[in-house]
Amino acid sequence: MHEGAYHLDRARVVLPDSGLPAPVVSYLTRERCWRLEEPFTYEEPGLEITVPAGFHFDLASVPRSFWWLIAPFELSVAAPLLHDFLYRHAGAPPAGSVDPSRRFSRKEADDLFRRVMEREGVPRWRRTAAWWAVRVFGARAFGRAGPC
Repeated sequence: MHEGAYHLDRARVVLPDSGLPAPVVSYLTRERCWRLEEPFTYEEPGLEITVPAGFHFDLASVPRSFWWLIAPFELSVAAPLLHDFLYRHAGAPPAGSVDPSRRFSRKEADDLFRRVMEREGVPRWRRTAAWWAVRVFGARAFGRAGPC
């Protein structure tokens, strides 16, 4: 496929059914990953998480052979962004990223992934399948540097 087909630069990715602010991201073609261009803050009662600008993430680690069922971009943008951020830091993001400051277990990060997908309007069957996938296959990635 032509390299330009994957070009996205400083775009605000808006999902029609989302009640969340849209992250501003760029797709880095050569690295095959996404970069957050502006800080992104997620809020729910009693919790605020801010992912800093410059954070690289892979959107969702859905093997290409399963894209016919669930493509990475069908799981929202904010949910994989927050999930990758918590996983990258083994549930303990840098000081000032989480208010009130706390550590997340892997299950808590996975549960947040599912809640954020729900807030973004991802259909129940799709978010349930994605949640089960991270529960079953995500252990290796918790606390490890991402692919980008």
